[in-house]
Amino acid sequence: MIRLPYARRTRAVTLATTILAGFLLLAFAFSRCATPATSRAQAAPLNIVLILADDQGAHLSALGTPGIATPNVDALADRGILFTQAFAVVPSCSPSRSSINTGMYPHANGHWRNTITPLLGDPASQFGRASTRVDQVGIHEYIRTLPEVLAERGYFTAITQKFHMSPPWKFPYSVRNPVHNDPAEYERVIGEFIEQAGERPFFFQANVSPPHRPFKNDIAGRPELLPDTSALMVPGYLPAVPLVQLDLQEYFAAVQLADACAGGIIAALRAKGKLENTLIIYTSDQGAPYHRAKASAYAAGLHVPFVVAGPGVVHGQRSDALISLIDLMPTVLDYFGIPVPETVQGRSLRSLFAGEAKKVAGRDYLFGEHNSHGPPRSEHYPTRMVYDGRYYYLKNLLPGKSYLLPADLSEEKGWGNRAYRGTVEAAATHPRAYAFLRELESGRPAEELYDMANDPEQLHNVAQLPAYRQEKARLAAALEAWRKSSGDAFDDPAQIPTRQEAPLR
Repeated sequence: MIRLPYARRTRAVTLATTILAGFLLLAFAFSRCATPATSRAQAAPLNIVLILADDQGAHLSALGTPGIATPNVDALADRGILFTQAFAVVPSCSPSRSSINTGMYPHANGHWRNTITPLLGDPASQFGRASTRVDQVGIHEYIRTLPEVLAERGYFTAITQKFHMSPPWKFPYSVRNPVHNDPAEYERVIGEFIEQAGERPFFFQANVSPPHRPFKNDIAGRPELLPDTSALMVPGYLPAVPLVQLDLQEYFAAVQLADACAGGIIAALRAKGKLENTLIIYTSDQGAPYHRAKASAYAAGLHVPFVVAGPGVVHGQRSDALISLIDLMPTVLDYFGIPVPETVQGRSLRSLFAGEAKKVAGRDYLFGEHNSHGPPRSEHYPTRMVYDGRYYYLKNLLPGKSYLLPADLSEEKGWGNRAYRGTVEAAATHPRAYAFLRELESGRPAEELYDMANDPEQLHNVAQLPAYRQEKARLAAALEAWRKSSGDAFDDPAQIPTRQEAPLR
């Protein structure tokens, strides 16, 4: 150690003392300026909870849906952002959930239809490579999923209600629980998940079964949830007849139950002291369980509710930015500070959540697709969609093909669907609604174009009108460019590569 002469040492000590005092004063000043939220963020890691309803269209009282009350999600919107233009990329359960967990379109990740998967109550062995419930369709092996990436980083992950993703070993959640429709049980189970996480930051995919059919399975014994049928609005593609109105009454009762389940989840976070450092997202996997909605690429099949609140999210905002469910994975990873895999096709929404941007950078269009709901060839009906915020263009890739609706969209026995029968029986009194159903089943035009500003229910196809020629050409060109850039090479879904070990060259 070099020793200084006494006088120089004294001056050096005095100078050092002065500098140290200055630093202490600055540190004190900064600590006084720090907000409680900043202090909490430094003290506690960020957690994320995705609440995912099953088959809920864009129906919330906060969105102006008449006749219903969704106070828990509305309250979330009050302290966060309500997005009015959020869309799934596919209108069927399995491919939508896989698209969320890969950040990819179904034609790109290989999971293009619903698949056979384990139940969440099954033993752990069913979620590994020895599983006996493995479908031939699923995501490619080389794709890194959200739960895989989080597991690599030591995050605690959990999933509820149903799994529905293929193959099961590609989605290694830390724990699973089949709770599905009871708000009090959700509060208990989420509380247990938080305790199991310990000091680790967590990501929960809190799936909720309502409003999936059969509605009575969820709303039985809860008559208080049934709204007044006279206050409900019947969409224009369905007939306003008693059978349909009663069916919609049960659907909206189930929507209100989904909201109550969200309330139970939020209550658990609050009770465990995690609410202030948890980002909460509420959305749905696809649209409502009706023909010309779920299992179709019409807006009613892809338009979903989307609300976010939590640390760093602006309060009480409403956004019409075009956002997609494939944006969820890159958003989660961005918040966690984890690099996004190159395979991801979505974009982070963090700048929108923070109020730093009004739209996703570089995004002028949303894209979506439908290939098939289930395995049978009769259910294959490939469609591609592009939407610019006003005009909604559909390209039916096999337009002359007939289409068998999934059982839950047509059968009363087992599924409780009275809307299909109500539509068929109203053929004489409501011919237009009946015609929409028959066109859906017997083959649609090659191109469809809808002006959503003037026709939000998509009742008037203007694709062949000269006044819309320019808009149709623009959207068709954008769709073709997207198909090429995203690797959408096949019109027939049976040709889509699936469960590949390595990318095709």
